[in-house]
Amino acid sequence: MPTNSLERALELLELLDRMPGGLRNADMCRELDIPPSTASYILTRLEHGGYVQRDRKTRRYHMGLSVVALAHGALRDLGIRSFSEPVLYRLASYTGLSAGIGVLRRNSVLIVDRVEGREARNRAAGARVSDTRTREHREIGRELPIHTNALGKVLLAYLDPESREELLRDMKLERITPKTIVSKDRFVAEIEAVRNQGCATALEEHYPGVRALSVPILDATGSVIAALALNGGIAEPIWRDQKTLMEPLQIAAVEIARRSLQV
Repeated sequence: MPTNSLERALELLELLDRMPGGLRNADMCRELDIPPSTASYILTRLEHGGYVQRDRKTRRYHMGLSVVALAHGALRDLGIRSFSEPVLYRLASYTGLSAGIGVLRRNSVLIVDRVEGREARNRAAGARVSDTRTREHREIGRELPIHTNALGKVLLAYLDPESREELLRDMKLERITPKTIVSKDRFVAEIEAVRNQGCATALEEHYPGVRALSVPILDATGSVIAALALNGGIAEPIWRDQKTLMEPLQIAAVEIARRSLQV
């Protein structure tokens, strides 16, 4: 349990981040086991700074725009974005799929950059496509569980053995879709296969109708710094030959790694 106002404020913000519909003061007090007076004081200060905002009708608190500004500032200053975006645009243009980069953030995958493919643009224009993700699901800065997506599998597979074992030991494999891997033994076996194959796949494991292919971005020592993925609707014809996608994906990963060394 948090022991001071700063820790409690951070706990409140992290709780709100997990609840898109917002929470009332009483809900947060119950979830975090803190006194209502303490929560009210902290929330008032956070609201004054724009870090939370309260709906006057429902009395629910939501994340404020100040948090959004901080998040975008952090993503802007994350070095990999500055030199990866041109590569992502070329990859998305060549394959027609969406291209994205993820990094490990504690026990999840943080999407740090993303370029929409042809399919997503068609969806935005009103065309019928098989990728059912909403705009919110596509946002940069979104966090995903490690076990439900190709990015997470690659990041975990290429992590140093000690860190990998620690993450696996504490990982809870929650079911997101009917195809999510929830067996620890099966997931460990898949991670081993990813390391041997040099790539990871995900088929409707986080989003129905979505398929993904991912490879690691490695530094000069062979350590993983990020993961690169192509993803899109399962009906896209280009998925019929995975080897066709592997070459441009691996070339892109190597180019991003090379650019990182020049910064």
